[in-house]
Amino acid sequence: SSGINAEYGGASGSEAETACTGGETKCSQPKFVEYTGLSTGIEYKCGACAAGTTATCQDCVAEATACNKAKETGTDFKCKDWEWKEADSKFVLKTTSTTCKRLKDTAVKCNMPGTKADKTYTVANKGCGPCDATAKTDGKCGECDKAECNSKVSSAASLTAFLLPLLAAFYSLM
Repeated sequence: SSGINAEYGGASGSEAETACTGGETKCSQPKFVEYTGLSTGIEYKCGACAAGTTATCQDCVAEATACNKAKETGTDFKCKDWEWKEADSKFVLKTTSTTCKRLKDTAVKCNMPGTKADKTYTVANKGCGPCDATAKTDGKCGECDKAECNSKVSSAASLTAFLLPLLAAFYSLM
């Protein structure tokens, strides 16, 4: 027996620590993807992740105590999801919200199409989590920090575009 422990023998990661007996140097577990949740089809076990599972499985270096314990999660929350309607040439709210999963210290965040989003834009994580940095900068995505706060197309970019010239004009009058 190697004396290395793993959360071995189940999908939940909360079973009692069990010593690995095959001389493994790594343990593995399902990958937790922020705002999406725990990957399915991967168990907590002794041994490295199988080839081709890097998107869903996470390795850790096996030590005297289990390195692959279940991660502590925060309370689930919901965000609105959006879809492009070709007939209307705009994004519209879907009728159902998405349940968003997060780790204990991860902030609640929803995203939505920005005023510059067009049919080539894809709403990130069905509305859960932050915008892609480039999409946010380009005005194609907006974000907010409360559950289901993303029910309107983000107008932050257009509001700024309107206010800055107004402030400049006001300043020039002084």
